[in-house]
Amino acid sequence: MRELLIEFLKFIKDKKGFSESSIEAYRKDLEDFTVFLMGKDYVEVEDLDVMSFIETMKKEYSENSIYRKLVSLRAFYKYLYKKGIVEKLPTEGLKPVKPTVQMPETLEWEEVERIINQCGNQPKGERDKLVIEMLLQSGLLISEVLEIKISDIISTEYKKIKYVKNNRLHFIEIGNELSEKIKSFVNEDREKVVNSEDDFLFQGVTRQNFGARFKKYGQKAGISQNIYPNMLRNTLAKKYLDSSIDDVKDKMHLEKLEGTGVYITRNLDKIRELYMEIAIGDK
Repeated sequence: MRELLIEFLKFIKDKKGFSESSIEAYRKDLEDFTVFLMGKDYVEVEDLDVMSFIETMKKEYSENSIYRKLVSLRAFYKYLYKKGIVEKLPTEGLKPVKPTVQMPETLEWEEVERIINQCGNQPKGERDKLVIEMLLQSGLLISEVLEIKISDIISTEYKKIKYVKNNRLHFIEIGNELSEKIKSFVNEDREKVVNSEDDFLFQGVTRQNFGARFKKYGQKAGISQNIYPNMLRNTLAKKYLDSSIDDVKDKMHLEKLEGTGVYITRNLDKIRELYMEIAIGDK
């Protein structure tokens, strides 16, 4: 039975171009369902099984998590149906669950400056400053910034960031000031914090260890709320949304705006459009 789950996850990765975080979310949702079935085969599942699963999950999860699990189940069974593995969709008769719109958390620009000032002037602090500036100017997630390779930046003469998303190659223009900082880090400072010749620009930095340092910088800067690196992406998105929704799509490198949102109180329609794509990400 588990082979079907593995096939589906491979399908959404290879054919649909889903991100690793999205694939992991689908995997977790479907494994929760598998445990709930207690050995019952996927092809034997009926509407009542899915309804019972959703009701059970309500005891542990929020409305948004329940919504996501239902989306995962519908996608999985749609895949099985198209492959001819099941004859009907056990999710078809379920009443839609609407997600609750939450405001993505952002920082004030003055708070960002205070965080940067807390990084210090030692090599590792200068490296962290560069990570923060790249997050703030590129609109990328922390996981995407940490995947940037030196060879890719050098190939564009430090003028563009090259990255892959949804199985497509993308380029982001780099401003002159940031370009010079990256070049200086590569040629002068990187060897002070990296012990290997690995091609990753920020070799040794992980989402977890950078997130922990980012939080400490915030505490030292007197910021009371719990902060995380991708708040910088939300902050940038809010800035562009203050201009226009088209700016958000262009500057944040979004191909579509389905079901997503960005922090801003004056226009709920924009929040509903942009939430899923910008706000839901790894903290």
